[in-house]
Amino acid sequence: MVIGGHIDSWDVGDGSTDDGGGCMMAIEAAALLKELGLVPRRTIRVVLFTNEENGLRGGKAYHAAHGKEKHVAAIEADTGSGAPRGFGISGTPEEVAAVQRFAPLFEGLGASVLEAGGGGADISPLTKDGVLSLGLHPDASAYFDLHHSPADTFDKIDPDHLERNAAAMALMAFVLAER
Repeated sequence: MVIGGHIDSWDVGDGSTDDGGGCMMAIEAAALLKELGLVPRRTIRVVLFTNEENGLRGGKAYHAAHGKEKHVAAIEADTGSGAPRGFGISGTPEEVAAVQRFAPLFEGLGASVLEAGGGGADISPLTKDGVLSLGLHPDASAYFDLHHSPADTFDKIDPDHLERNAAAMALMAFVLAER
């Protein structure tokens, strides 16, 4: 089970929205599971990909090094750090329906929208191999106001949104790693 985001910060801002927040969500998700003493049946691996914007080298390198390993799922956060909405899911119709049954678990976090179609660029090599792939979907209504601009800085990240996205990612990772 892989969870992650990517570090680029090649643009004019510091990359907090694209995609430092996604990296922090994945790190915090793992820390939260550890703090709660939740140990799933399968390993949850945090991956901080690099160079998504200019060649997807991190995602490709991860796939080259670990693509032959059995992955039950992959989750990527790469749409900013707005309030959590849910997840987009790419898999077989049966896999998507199975994940959608967990929607009530995410209501308290505001992340209960579990819709078909998701994943992310960094995990796309795994998705092409048939790995169940999810993209964390926060509210992105202000994402392009910050994305790739001088305004993409840490002060724009709402700590509550970051924490709730991390909790949603932790819960989804745990559920999928236990499945």
